[in-house]
Amino acid sequence: MTSVARTGLPEESTPAAVAVETPAVSRKKLVVGAVALSAAIAGTAWFLAHRGFENTDDAQVDGDVVAVPARIGGIVSHVLFTENQRVKAGDLLAELEDAPARAKLAQAEANVASAIASAEAMDAEVLVAEANAVGNKSVAEAGLRSASVGVTSFAEQIREGEASVRSAEVTLAQANSDQQRGKTLFASGAIAKAEMDRLDTAFSMAESNLAGAHARLASAREAANQAKSKVVEASARVKQSSLVEPLIRQARARADAAHAEVATAQAARDLAALDMSYTKVRAPADGVVSKKTLNEGQAVAVGQAIVQVVTGRDWVTANFKETQVGHIRPGQTAEFVVDAYPGVKFIGDVESLSGATGARFTLLAPDNASGNFTKVVQRLPVRVRIHDVPAGFPLRPGMSVDLTVDARK
Repeated sequence: MTSVARTGLPEESTPAAVAVETPAVSRKKLVVGAVALSAAIAGTAWFLAHRGFENTDDAQVDGDVVAVPARIGGIVSHVLFTENQRVKAGDLLAELEDAPARAKLAQAEANVASAIASAEAMDAEVLVAEANAVGNKSVAEAGLRSASVGVTSFAEQIREGEASVRSAEVTLAQANSDQQRGKTLFASGAIAKAEMDRLDTAFSMAESNLAGAHARLASAREAANQAKSKVVEASARVKQSSLVEPLIRQARARADAAHAEVATAQAARDLAALDMSYTKVRAPADGVVSKKTLNEGQAVAVGQAIVQVVTGRDWVTANFKETQVGHIRPGQTAEFVVDAYPGVKFIGDVESLSGATGARFTLLAPDNASGNFTKVVQRLPVRVRIHDVPAGFPLRPGMSVDLTVDARK
């Protein structure tokens, strides 16, 4: 009965139960509250400590890696380096057989000598052409003057010949008259036979003189015609020789063309000399040669890479999410650690931000205008300049990096 009565009483009216349960609930609430407060304080402290810092582990050491090509094709005669050897700029790495290149160089030098000789001959021809052109003009003008004088002289001779013919005709007429009179007198016995013979001789001489005068007149006229022809010919020569400057320019143009051939031959010679020099493959920069791809006796083609030179000019490429780069600026301090050297801190600063996200530089860039669109957070490459590297911790391109940028300023 006592038990039933105790059970029938309301729970809150039992003083003993209240005395036992209240302290336990209070302690539990205190513990929960203390944990929540500690978490809130820790979270606030972490947020305040890391506010303005951007971190990424999508980063790696980058560097200049130069592929050394064979600049001409040929057979490798000597390989003068070993894998991962350190070299200096200009060091001889390999040699190709140079007999073909040497023969081409000799041929090119012979062509240069021939072209120079031709150019010198053309230069001499210019001088000869100038002298001939001026001399021919002078000779032609002198010939014209001489021919003109000849025409004038023969004109005088023609006039003299015509006068001689007229004089001979008068003399012949007088001799003919004297002969006829003499014949009448001789027939009558008025004159002697000797006188008659004299009159006959005088008549014959008069005929001969007239014939000679006609012949000289004809000769003078023929000579005059020839002189006139010479004047025409001399005039043509004067006209032809008056083109002195065009003839000289023509000769000079041929000389210029010959000198251009010299320049062409010299350029071919220089190219042959370059090919000759390319039989010796040299290091383009200081660094470490790796990824050797040739051996002695091997044939290489033009442009074939025979080794890679890692120059040691290093930097860090950090691929930040696009949501992180809003406050990243060039010049901000960066700290990073390299997986190869845990616990070693490296210092640098932001050098530049890429002009586009990494996706834009892929072979097939995404096109959000086609197909269904799913938003993906893009990453933007950030280039970080490396300051002094601690001794004994060399960096190699491709090493993984965990980097933090202080973007608070």
